[in-house]
Amino acid sequence: MTIKRFLLMALVCAFETYFFNECILDGDYFFAIFWGLLLLRDIQRVYTLDKLLQTLTSTPKKKD
Repeated sequence: MTIKRFLLMALVCAFETYFFNECILDGDYFFAIFWGLLLLRDIQRVYTLDKLLQTLTSTPKKKD
């Protein structure tokens, strides 16, 4: 993952978190569900990517 993509993902996640919290505090639960689903999707994507990178870096290298 490039640094640009990581920063974009972090920025989008931060905005979604902000709007989710704002909707919860205002009592606008319909939009809170919308922002929550978008946030959940991003968190799942990051979790999957993290597990993939851990698997790729932890595989033992075979020697001839």
